[in-house]
Amino acid sequence: MTDLSRRSFLSAVTGAGLMAAAPKSWAAAAPSALSKFGGDWRLGVANAPAGGYAPSALTRLHGQMPKGLSGTLYRNGPGWFRYGDDVTGHWFDGDGMIQKYDLTAAGVCHTGRFVDTVKHRVEQKAQAIVMPGFGTKGRADTPVTSNDDVNAANTSVLRVGDELWALWEGGSPYRLDAQTLLTRGPKTFRDDLKGMAFLAHPKVEPSGRIWSAGFMGARAWIWQLSPSGEMEQGAIIDLPAAGYAHDWVVSERYLILPMQPWVAKTRTPPFVDTLVWEADQPIRILVVDKTDFSKRRLYELPAATYFHTGDAWEDRDGTIRFDVCLAKSPQFGATGARDLVKGIYKGDEHTEAHLALITLRPNGKAEMELTTASAEFPQTDHRVQGLRHDLVAHVGGYLKDRPGAHMLSTHNWRTGKSDTHDFGHDAIVEEALFVPRPATAGGTGKEADGWFVGTVLNLKAKATELHVFDAGNLRDGPVASWRSHHATPLGFHGTFAQT
Repeated sequence: MTDLSRRSFLSAVTGAGLMAAAPKSWAAAAPSALSKFGGDWRLGVANAPAGGYAPSALTRLHGQMPKGLSGTLYRNGPGWFRYGDDVTGHWFDGDGMIQKYDLTAAGVCHTGRFVDTVKHRVEQKAQAIVMPGFGTKGRADTPVTSNDDVNAANTSVLRVGDELWALWEGGSPYRLDAQTLLTRGPKTFRDDLKGMAFLAHPKVEPSGRIWSAGFMGARAWIWQLSPSGEMEQGAIIDLPAAGYAHDWVVSERYLILPMQPWVAKTRTPPFVDTLVWEADQPIRILVVDKTDFSKRRLYELPAATYFHTGDAWEDRDGTIRFDVCLAKSPQFGATGARDLVKGIYKGDEHTEAHLALITLRPNGKAEMELTTASAEFPQTDHRVQGLRHDLVAHVGGYLKDRPGAHMLSTHNWRTGKSDTHDFGHDAIVEEALFVPRPATAGGTGKEADGWFVGTVLNLKAKATELHVFDAGNLRDGPVASWRSHHATPLGFHGTFAQT
C-alpha cells in the first residue's frame, strides 16, 4: 500500500500523451531581457545566474549587528524560470536556489547556489522547460521514473545536523552541505519510501523531534523523525477529503490537518489543473493524536483557502488554537502565480489572505476569528513549537499595480494589538524569522525577546536587502540593515541557525 501511494503522484504527471510543450508566451507579455527591467517587480522572477552567487559582503546601510545576533539565515525559493521564450508554467515550478546569509559582528556575507536536482540538470542540458510540475505540463517525451525526477527542491529548508534539507512537497528532501551548499542528493529514509512526499513545512518540537506529512489525494503519510533526521515511525492515514494542503500545524499532543475545499478530481497534469474549488463545501480539519493515529476528531468551518499556518497550542481545557492566513478563493495559486512568470499581475481582493485564529473546542465546535490584517508567511517563536504563543509575525500590505507585500507586522492575540513597519511602494517584503536573544547577551527567554531577521527586494535600488528588527518594536524600523550586490529572485521560506 505504501509503494502504491508513493506512485500516485507519478501517475498524475507521467500519463502517456498527456503532456505538451510548455507555452512560449513570455515574449508577448513582457520583454525577455529581464535584466533591463530596472525598478520593475519582474526582477523578482528573473533567472539567477546559472553559476549562482559567489560569496560577497553586503554593504551596511545603517546600524550595527546587535550584540548576541550571530548565525546563518538560509532561504529557499525558485531561481530559474525560463530558457529564452520557453517559460515554466507556474511560479512554484522554478528550480530551487538556496540563499545563505552569514551574520557576524563584522557584518553579513551572502552566497547562493542552485540545488543540483535531476530536474535542474535535465533542463539545463536541454536548455528548455521539459519537466512537469505543479502548474507545468512538461513534455511528452520526458522520461520520469520517480517523484524526485521532477522535484524542484524550491520551497523551504530545514537544518538537520551538518546538513541542510531543501524541501518541496511532492518528493524527498534534497540533502546539502550546510556550509558549502553543495548537493548530496535526495534523503532516503527507507528503500520502500524513496520519493515519498515530504511537506515543505515540517514541524520541530522543542525536543528536536521532527514531524512531517506527505499528502496523496485522500490519504497522507505521517513522518515522525528523530532530531538527527532518522525515521522513528510512519503510517498512512485516511483524510476527510482530497483537498490541497501546503501546510499544517502540530500542537503538543496533536497533528492538525486543515483540508480546504480545493479538491483534486482527476490525474491529468499539471497538478493545479486537477484541483476544483468547491465553494459550497467546508474546510475539514482533522485532528490526530500523536501517540495513537487511530484517535481522531473532525471539525468543519465555512469555505476558505490557505497556503500557510503559523503555530498551534492547547489550552488547559483541551481547546486547540492555531494561526492561519485565509483567503476567499485559491485564485492566486490557480492562475495568479502562473501569470507572474509571464510578467503579468492582476490584483484581486479575493486573492488577498488575512490573518485568522481558528479555535477547536473539545465539544466539537469550531470557531474562526478573522482579523482585518492582510497577511502571509506567518512566523512564530520556534522555541515553543506546539506550545502557547501570543505573537505572530507576517508580511502584508498589498498593492494593485504589482505583487508582493510592502509591510512587516506582528499581531498579539492576547492584547489584540499590532505593530507594523512599512517599507514603501518600492519594496517587496519576504518572510522574516524570529531569532531569540541568547542568555549570553542578556536574553530572558521570554517571547519577543530577540529579533526578526528578513530580506526585502528593493526595486528602486535593484538589490536585495537584509534587515534586523527588535521583535518587540517594529514601528521604529530596522535596528540594522545591509544591501546585497544582487537582486535575487523572490523566495518562499527559510530557517535561521544560531551560532
